[in-house]
Amino acid sequence: MSTDAVSAQKPPHRFEALDSLRGVCAVLVVMFHMPIASHWRDWPLVQHGYLFVDYFFVLSGFVIAHAYAQRLQTPRDAGRFMVRRLGRVWPLHVLMLAAFVGLELVRLWTAFDGATPFERDRSVEAIWTNLFLIQAFNLHGYLTWNGPAWTLSVEVGCYVVFAALLLLAPGLRFGLWRWIGAAAALACAVIVATQAPRWMNTTHDFAFPRAVYGFFLGAALQGVWLRLPRLKGAAATALELATAAAICLFVAWAEGPAAVPVTLLFVIAVWVFAGEDGAVSRLLNRPALVTLGRWSFAVYMVHMLVLTIMLIVARKADWMPNGRRIDFGSVWLNDLFALAVLGVIVALAVLVHRTVEAPAQKQIDRWTRPARP
Repeated sequence: MSTDAVSAQKPPHRFEALDSLRGVCAVLVVMFHMPIASHWRDWPLVQHGYLFVDYFFVLSGFVIAHAYAQRLQTPRDAGRFMVRRLGRVWPLHVLMLAAFVGLELVRLWTAFDGATPFERDRSVEAIWTNLFLIQAFNLHGYLTWNGPAWTLSVEVGCYVVFAALLLLAPGLRFGLWRWIGAAAALACAVIVATQAPRWMNTTHDFAFPRAVYGFFLGAALQGVWLRLPRLKGAAATALELATAAAICLFVAWAEGPAAVPVTLLFVIAVWVFAGEDGAVSRLLNRPALVTLGRWSFAVYMVHMLVLTIMLIVARKADWMPNGRRIDFGSVWLNDLFALAVLGVIVALAVLVHRTVEAPAQKQIDRWTRPARP
């Protein structure tokens, strides 16, 4: 999941409605992972919340193409691009990996629970694959360490392919690279639909085809976005409402191979909300939601650490009578606890965003800023 939503226009334009939607999707992914017997835990929209990760891939392809499609012309440009992209995801990724390793060291030194330290998904060798962001290329047979970071692994792979295509196949006004990328995206959709054992819920094994499917359809959309007609006023509002409703209904309904077209709905959503012409976009442009969008990468990256510690405490405190979910015997009390956990996740996300993510991005941007002629 990328954190850059800045275009190449002058002055730079940030797609704030799309950023806000990313924040909403990040919260839905957290709700999907949260093992608490709340009112909303069994809602189909939350049960299938893993699908909202695919919005991240589509959005990333769209904004990366918007920001860099005209700027990557030489190998040096491509190198600068990769450093900048890694600089936006790697520092926070390494921080969270270190936190998980630290938790494992505490487990080793104190034996505070029954889990054997540094085994299987917490193995020492997986530390290295995570450091190099290659852990999601079917090297382990399961997710490792900070599980949600699998998306970073395959998104960095998309960055590499993106830069290579721009250098090797730039031609035509629309960009030959976009045609190749779109063809690869559709081929990957077929792979996910026919080969991935869990279809769109694939992570460590067919994660890269899943990411290519979304990323390069988003990049292809960017090539035609400015040429597509846009509705205004009430018509734009109606289209935004219809798009949001269609996504919610589809995500709630779709299972198995039927969920594969969800990426196409997210492509439509990016096209609709990039225009920022309707009432829903105006709502998404409110400061609170825009801020949530800017924190979304941090929310996504820290939430599994909080949930892991929560589960350790819950097992020791006997808060999990059925062994699967935290349940205090009152669904309303469960709701309050879930909201409190979400508050802790957001608070920690704000802390790491301000102390690690944002400063690292600024420093990398300074280091890689092209020299003025």
